[in-house]
Amino acid sequence: MSSAPARPRRPGRTATIVVLVIVVVLAVLVVVAEFVLRGVVDRIIAQQVEQSLPEGTDGTVQAHADGIVIPQLISGTLDQVEIASKRITVDGVPLAADVTVHDVPVDGKGNVHDVDGTVTLASSSIKDLAKYSPLFDRLTLVDGGVQLSGSTAVLGYDISYLAKGSVVAQSDGKGITITPKTVRITNSALDLKVDSIPGVTNTPVPVCTAQFLPEALRVRSLDVTAAHAEVRITADELPLSEQGLRTVGTC
Repeated sequence: MSSAPARPRRPGRTATIVVLVIVVVLAVLVVVAEFVLRGVVDRIIAQQVEQSLPEGTDGTVQAHADGIVIPQLISGTLDQVEIASKRITVDGVPLAADVTVHDVPVDGKGNVHDVDGTVTLASSSIKDLAKYSPLFDRLTLVDGGVQLSGSTAVLGYDISYLAKGSVVAQSDGKGITITPKTVRITNSALDLKVDSIPGVTNTPVPVCTAQFLPEALRVRSLDVTAAHAEVRITADELPLSEQGLRTVGTC
């Protein structure tokens, strides 16, 4: 009984299999390269930001480049990068930050664009801001504004007071303005009843925030609750250089 003849190999089918194997291997290599490069890019961006924080600012940050990074690296620009820190201190005040930037040069030279971020201050850290104005001794958050405590002299009496006030961003974005509204005398030994205190009630108190931020950044709005204050910051352009980030604004 004769055996069946062996089927001849089809060169076309073999070539197709080889091509498919090569494509799969290349795809795996691209995925691995993307994974490795993403980690490197994110780490380099985070380190550069940490090293370029303005004087008086300290903390660690995380960075994440959105999208597939390989074609962006080839083009020389990262489309969008998220930069965040769960805890960073500015002049001793702890806060959290979450910022989005666009058009980030891969070589670290030039400007980023359309900077938009949020800085969050917990109610436990807001009291430290009272040191920026001699008008009040302590500041705490309430829904929609702040509560101030302080002391002054009225009609020859030394009085202590508690006031609730509004807090808004200044029109030029370089600071915030606190305006005490309702006032209550807290001296237990004084039987004074006043609706307002001259020099306190409805007296705007500017607080310069530009002195702690890179020069191009502006404060745009605030959302205040009893638990925290969220401050929105923006910039059309922001220098990526160490000198550019370390140069703070003035009021």
